[in-house]
Amino acid sequence: MLQSLHLQHPPISSTTSSSVKDSTMNMNTNTSKRPIHDSTDEITEFSGEIKRRNINEHEHEDNSLTVEAESSGLRLLGLLLQCAECVAVENLNRANSLLPEISELSSPFGSSLERVAAYFAEALQARIISSYLGTYSPLSIKTLTLAQNQRIHNALQSYNSITPFIKFSHFTSNQAIFQALEHEETVHIIDLDIMQGLQWPGLFHILASRPRKLKSLRITGIGSSHSLLEATGVRLHEFANSLNLPFEFIPLECKIGNISSDSTDFTEFLTQLGIRSDETVVVHWLHHCLYDVTGSDYNTVRLLRLLKPKLITVIEQDLSHGGSFLNRFVEALHYYSALFDAVGDGVEPENVERFTVERQLFGAEIKNIVAVGGPKRTGEVKVEKWGMELGRVGFRAVSLAGNPASQASLLLGMFPPWKGYTLVEESGRLKLGWKDLSLVTASAWEPLDLD
Repeated sequence: MLQSLHLQHPPISSTTSSSVKDSTMNMNTNTSKRPIHDSTDEITEFSGEIKRRNINEHEHEDNSLTVEAESSGLRLLGLLLQCAECVAVENLNRANSLLPEISELSSPFGSSLERVAAYFAEALQARIISSYLGTYSPLSIKTLTLAQNQRIHNALQSYNSITPFIKFSHFTSNQAIFQALEHEETVHIIDLDIMQGLQWPGLFHILASRPRKLKSLRITGIGSSHSLLEATGVRLHEFANSLNLPFEFIPLECKIGNISSDSTDFTEFLTQLGIRSDETVVVHWLHHCLYDVTGSDYNTVRLLRLLKPKLITVIEQDLSHGGSFLNRFVEALHYYSALFDAVGDGVEPENVERFTVERQLFGAEIKNIVAVGGPKRTGEVKVEKWGMELGRVGFRAVSLAGNPASQASLLLGMFPPWKGYTLVEESGRLKLGWKDLSLVTASAWEPLDLD
């Protein structure tokens, strides 16, 4: 049952994301059965929707400027979809010939449509080049320098300050973990991609405040750089010490899915994790498309089943990375149009934080999805929705409709009511969205045979 929890009803005006949704959904149903040149005609059917959006954006401007804006926006959207169609059928010369006009009409400092188009144009260009060369190398986290990691860290901090998405991820998963640990005294958390560990001080606070004190709290932080992991461990140690928590940090440089799940390697893996027989194990995973976090999806599922943690918390984007290139492009264009709307709402076009988030985070993810077919290209069947996959392989959903939902509702209350953020509870999962589109889903899972 779909239940609204804390809906701030947005104005009944069209947005870039709704225009893209209508245009691309209609295109998506027909592209396999019609020639490329028909796409512009099809996009024209949605000119009324584009027009309403642009009138709303330019309502205080001269009428001639409004007409010009709506015309260029319609043209830009049509060119993007034409270019994607050409790439899909490997008409690379035609696709390449469309890029100059797309670049002319788009800008990382323009309207939300112009900004999202600028990054999709970059991704399409990278895809065309890789197609010419026959190479599809994903962005491997191993190639990220210390400076690049710092830029991602700074962008995540900016993202956290201007939108509720990261806070939502932290609040909901921390509350679910706190509830699962209510009667536990020895706790071991495994973070599949800990980065700077920004989530855990919040959990430390609520764990330190409970009447029943912990005897042991350990976090295994998985990542790609031992030095970065050690730096994260130092920060978490300092914070835990300030709260008198008995804390230990275990850095593990690996990808969980690249570890063989045969008995010998798995036993060694448990030793690396340092899991003790008396510990209650929790796994947390913040999923994103910046790089390949886990390695093999197949092995990741098997290892999670073997670990049988008391709880798995998953934060994932409501975005598919599988299927054909054209379907992937259409869905990503719709998804990121909504994200660009959200981060740009009420913010000046020259805002540095907004630009940092869009360049360092969204731009990198768009390039991974469009240019290399997702954060990895391993040849195996990719997991589309991790929550659904866990439900299929021996886990059951733990409802987040209680305290986690209340925490999320309080979080959205910090944003002005005219903002378009929406929170919905669906089958125990919490979905945070922008106006009509769900963008991030939080879920929690426990083994079916836990009892």
